[in-house]
Amino acid sequence: MQTIETIMEEMEKRVRNNEAISPASWIEVALRINLLGSEIDNKIANYEAMMISIEAEYLKNDMSSAKAKTLAKAEVDYKEYLEIKSQFKRLNEFIMLAKRRAVIQDI
Repeated sequence: MQTIETIMEEMEKRVRNNEAISPASWIEVALRINLLGSEIDNKIANYEAMMISIEAEYLKNDMSSAKAKTLAKAEVDYKEYLEIKSQFKRLNEFIMLAKRRAVIQDI
């Protein structure tokens, strides 16, 4: 079963080996990553929902907004959240570049 990681590793290997990649291949990879990326998007949504819920509880106890946000981040694995968010951003950038690459090669 292919995962985002295996797809990205395969593309990185092809780029490092200076292999020709057809426009159709760029689009296919972008499509696969987009479809598989929903899991990452859901993880981000879950982290954000947890932090908002925790923050709301602190705010109900008359805590300042800044302090509530900070404490909410401390109660979740904020480092993992940032890493997942970063991965999602890189994947979206890859998809955008893959589509542009396909168009450029097609010209």
